[in-house]
Amino acid sequence: MSEQEIQFTRKINKVTCVGGGVIGAGWAAHFMRAGLDVVVYDQVPETDAYLKQTLSNAMPALIKLGMACDASPSRVRFTSNFDEALEGTDFVQESAPENRELKIALLAKIDSHSAADVVIASSSSGFLAAHLRSQARHPERILIGHPFNPPYLVPLVEIAGGDAAPKAAASTSAFYRSTGCEVVELDREIDGYIGNRIQFAVLREILYLMSQGVADLETIDRAIAAGPAIRWAVMGPSSVFFLGKRDPALYRKFVDGLLREMDAGYMAPASFRPDPEIMQIYAEQVLNGIGAKGQEGLMAFRDAGVAHIRRALGQVRASFEKGEA
Repeated sequence: MSEQEIQFTRKINKVTCVGGGVIGAGWAAHFMRAGLDVVVYDQVPETDAYLKQTLSNAMPALIKLGMACDASPSRVRFTSNFDEALEGTDFVQESAPENRELKIALLAKIDSHSAADVVIASSSSGFLAAHLRSQARHPERILIGHPFNPPYLVPLVEIAGGDAAPKAAASTSAFYRSTGCEVVELDREIDGYIGNRIQFAVLREILYLMSQGVADLETIDRAIAAGPAIRWAVMGPSSVFFLGKRDPALYRKFVDGLLREMDAGYMAPASFRPDPEIMQIYAEQVLNGIGAKGQEGLMAFRDAGVAHIRRALGQVRASFEKGEA
């Protein structure tokens, strides 16, 4: 079959997650919740224990979000045999460590061991698909499917590189949506995609506030979580700003005001660049403050909170669509 004849129309029943770390195990939980058969491959056999623990920890949130009628952790299987992992697979989600050369070689290997009509999506958090697919025999079926941690909880998936692989992108977008993902497709590739670039812009501002002694990190986190983050859970910043003026006819003047506030110093100066010393201070404050009691409690709070928020937003959205709200 030539590249021009390849159609990405196969029904997806079995997903292979290549890489069983935080993201790979999170993807396995997500695909399991959707009622799919999942094989997780990792070259380190001990990863099986981590996978089982992740599934166990995720179950309360998955149940709150709603499981497919035939979903079960028993449908998730681990293997350290590469060929076995890809045998008969319908979709591959690669989640290896964020090392570009490693991913290029791994994706080429996956490409050579799987049917030509199987889409291969990389969970890369910032690399360009144009680079990652460069050594593959079938580059038109390799693209970015970037999730947010943990994939079983946060619905966003960014598809990048689809401009050079439109058939694979269309198929992948439909598949992700069928599993409950909120999909955004980039019109063109850019390092870091959308979500991570926004996150780093916010992190840069956090580091600036910390470096200036404005507040400690716990206070800054509360200012975000109890303020803009609540609105952002419902709508994006541009929608929020649009509602900042009583009369939409005055919105252009309102935007002029935003520019004046930015020019007046409502953001870190362009000259501010976090250096290694600032990053180490940041790490120490997180470890000794926010993270002083470890991760377990924070993870449980995050999972329960996000699951409840998603359920509540889903109910509100459904009411609005029915005209009941």
